[in-house]
Order: sequence, then C-alpha cells, then structure tokens
Amino acid sequence: SIETTVQEADRIERFSDVVEPGTRVYIPHTPHTGFSEMVAVAARLRKEGMAPVPHIVARRIPTLAMVDSLLSMFSGDAGVEQVLVVAGDIATPAGELESSLQILESGLLEKYKIQSVGVAGHPEGHRDVGDAALRDALRRKNAYAERARANVYVVTQFIFSADPVIEWERSFREEIGGLPVMAGLPGLATARTLLKYAMDCGVGASLQAFSKRYASITKLLTVSAPDETIIALADYRSRNPASRLAGVHFFTFGAFKRTALWANRIVAGDFELTDDGLLRME
Repeated sequence: SIETTVQEADRIERFSDVVEPGTRVYIPHTPHTGFSEMVAVAARLRKEGMAPVPHIVARRIPTLAMVDSLLSMFSGDAGVEQVLVVAGDIATPAGELESSLQILESGLLEKYKIQSVGVAGHPEGHRDVGDAALRDALRRKNAYAERARANVYVVTQFIFSADPVIEWERSFREEIGGLPVMAGLPGLATARTLLKYAMDCGVGASLQAFSKRYASITKLLTVSAPDETIIALADYRSRNPASRLAGVHFFTFGAFKRTALWANRIVAGDFELTDDGLLRME
C-alpha cells in the first residue's frame, strides 16, 4: 500500500497509470487538509479503480458527531470501505477526542459497515506514550477486532531498518496477537526530506544509522531507497512463518510516482540482488 496527500493528488493525472487497480491508497489528514478535500480525493481514487483508505485522526476531530458525519461522507460519496484510525501526534486535541480507541469503541465504524481498519504500531516507541500504554492499546485493539468481527491490522511508523520491526514483533508478540502487520517504509524521497519527517515523527534508533549514512551535504540530496530494509524483512519473514508481518506500506513524502514505479518493479521481479545486499535495477 502507498499514500498520497491531497496536494500531491493534484499533480497525478491518473492513478491507474502509476499503480495497479485495487491498490490501497491512503489519504493522510495533514494540518492544512480539509475534510471535503479528502472526500474528493477518496471519490476520485474509487472512480479510478483504487481502494481509498483515508486517515481518521482522532486529535484533529473535535467530536464523535463529526466523526459520524465524516464517515457518512466517506462511505456515501466515495464508497470507502477501509480506514486508518490513529490518535495523531498533536499536542493539543481539537476537542474531546484524544485516542483512536475512542473512535474504535464508539460503534461508528460498524454503523457505516467499515470492516477493514488499520491501526498504528510503534516499533521504535512513542515520545509521548509509554511502553505499558502502547501494550494496553494493542490488547484493546485486538479485543475490538474480535468483538466487531473486523479485519484489524497494524501499520507501523516508518522505519529506516528492519531491526526495530523484528524486535518489536518479538517483544509485543502477545499484544499483537492475530493482527497482521504492515511495516511502514519511507518512499524514494531525498535523504534531507526523510530526515526532516523522521525528526518530526519521533523515529528512533534507526534514524541514527540513517543520519550517519547521509552525513554530508551532497549525500542529503541523494534519493534514498529502502532496499536493505525490504530485503531484511523478506528474509525474516521467510525464516519465521509464524510472523504476523504481512507486507509493507510506503510513506511517500511527496514522491508518490517515483516510489510507486520503483515498487512496481520489485513486485514484477525486475531487479537483481547485489553482493552487498542491495537491489539493482537497470
């Protein structure tokens, strides 16, 4: 799966020229994006044969009544059947909502027959939420999935190496339970762009190694690809069939087309593995 902002969607003539029909395309709710704009992009994606997945960010929405109205527009106007529900890294909530669990446990998703729900995972922790609270949240999300008979899955924060996801799954195995896990990866943006977003999002130890690799000014302008991370995740998954790792999700950071075309080639097997563990494409 992959994401596009409302602003980037305006620069894409046809999504079907870039990604396969049925691709899950996420629509982030950024600070300068209105609900009506998100609904319009979701409707366009559905019309072009994609599966739109809007973000429902609890701390950006004042009330459950507004969540109700928003879901009504998404499901009615855009045929949305899947959403990503997150709390949002916002210090001061817009209103009464502080947690994704308030939305999950409200019954509103069932009201609009949204049975496929993504939730957040934090392999490198959360700067404002402790380990115990993150574990409890995953347990409650599992309970919601069972109670609502919903297809709940985890989308992790984006990481710069496979190690955090692997260690997190081992440590949180009981709390993850039966939830499939989509590992969040950065798209093919410049190293400078990725570093900026990583610091804003509180990415942890994997950021340090990435920063050292792109320490010079010239390297900051280099487009980075998550070759090593994908290879390591694939190797881990093949050696651990019981793993809940189910796929990857790309956070594109303004590089939707470049990321999608690169990922398409990997899916098609149009690459070679180099001796130093990278992907080579002609």
